[in-house]
Amino acid sequence: MKTLLYVDDSADDRLLVQRACRRARVSFGLQTVESGVEAIRYLSGEGEFADRAEHPLPDLILLDLKMPAMDGFQVLSWIRCNCATRAVPVALYTGSLIAEDIAKGYAEGADYFITKPPQFGTVIDIVRAVDKCLAADSANCEALARFSAPGEGG
Repeated sequence: MKTLLYVDDSADDRLLVQRACRRARVSFGLQTVESGVEAIRYLSGEGEFADRAEHPLPDLILLDLKMPAMDGFQVLSWIRCNCATRAVPVALYTGSLIAEDIAKGYAEGADYFITKPPQFGTVIDIVRAVDKCLAADSANCEALARFSAPGEGG
């Protein structure tokens, strides 16, 4: 089974994505963590994340940008510098529409830059696109790219 790791400090946003995955009846497993620090512990298999059967390395990472302690850019940089995670596609998933954030995200190795939608229906469409991408086993997926802000990466 494919795995999506969703990193977001907002409990409400994590709950929305969990609900969207249930509603869309996705075929991937959803793992969530609430901070950049926790994401790196998950990806490193540290502590409570050591069991890879329970906490598998993700096939795609949905990463919030604006988080305390360690933001999405810092996590993205760590992911791209680590051999075990370097090739994992990363979709920055944020409320930010700032052009500099979009440019920096792609420059630092994000595959997608998706703005958090205000409508729950669109969140469902996004997780369905993730499901389609993971099922297709494609590094660059059109279904997800259509939600992504244009930039060098997409």
